[in-house]
Amino acid sequence: MVIKAVLVGLVYWLTMGRAFYYISFALRKPVVLGVVIGLIFGDVQVGLVYGATIQLMYMGGIEAGGNIPSDQALAACIAIPAAIINNIDPSAAVAIAVPFGVLGVLINNVRRTINSFYNTKADDLIEKGEYDKVSKISFILPWLTNGVLYFTPVFIATLFGPSVVQKFIDIIPTWLMNGLANAGGMLPALGFALTLVVMGKKQYMPFFVLGFFLHAILGFSMLTGAVLALCLALIVSLFKQNEEGDAQYE
Repeated sequence: MVIKAVLVGLVYWLTMGRAFYYISFALRKPVVLGVVIGLIFGDVQVGLVYGATIQLMYMGGIEAGGNIPSDQALAACIAIPAAIINNIDPSAAVAIAVPFGVLGVLINNVRRTINSFYNTKADDLIEKGEYDKVSKISFILPWLTNGVLYFTPVFIATLFGPSVVQKFIDIIPTWLMNGLANAGGMLPALGFALTLVVMGKKQYMPFFVLGFFLHAILGFSMLTGAVLALCLALIVSLFKQNEEGDAQYE
C-alpha cells in the first residue's frame, strides 16, 4: 500500500508541479487520472468509471486568469483511491471529491505565496548579474517545494485512505455533507449546460447538427466521433489560417 500511496502522490505532483506543462495539463483531468490511478490499483475499468463520473462535475469549467475554481486533480487523486479501496458508489465519490477540490485551491494559493519569495530572490540575483543561479532559484527549488506541498497530503490520504478520509468526512456536519452531495449531483448538469452554451453559438451549430445526424445515421462509437470531430476542426482551422495568411499579403 505504501508503494501505491507514493505513486499516487507522485502522480499528483506531476499533474500540478508544472514542470512539463503540456503533460501536466493533460494529466490533471479526473478522467485521465482515473485511468492512471486505476492502473496503479490494478483495476483500470473501475478507476475510469470513478474518474469519468468526477470529470462530469468539471465539464465546461475554466481557469480565468489562471485562478482555479476547484482543484480537480486533488479531488480525483484523493477520491478515486478512497472509492476503489472502499468500493463505494461513483456518486458518493463525487461527494468526497467536492471538499478536496476546494482544499486544493487553498494549497494552490499557498504554493503561489511560497513562490513569491523565490521570485524576489530571483530578481535580486538578476540585479547582481548572477544569472547562473537564476534557473535554480526560479525553477528547481520551487518545483521541489511544490513536490513536498503536493505529494504529502495525497500520500497520507492514500496510505491511511479510509480512516483519514472518513475522519475528515466525520468532521463535516451532516447538513453540509448532504449539501455537498446534492451539489455533486447538480454540478454535472451545470458542466453539461456550460458545454451546451458553447455548442449553442450560431457559428458552431452546423457542426453540432452535422455530428448529431452522422452519429444517428452511421451509429459509430464516441471515439470514432471524437477522431472525426478533431480532423474536421483541424481542417477548418487550416483553411482559416490560409485565409488569414492570404489577407496579409493582399
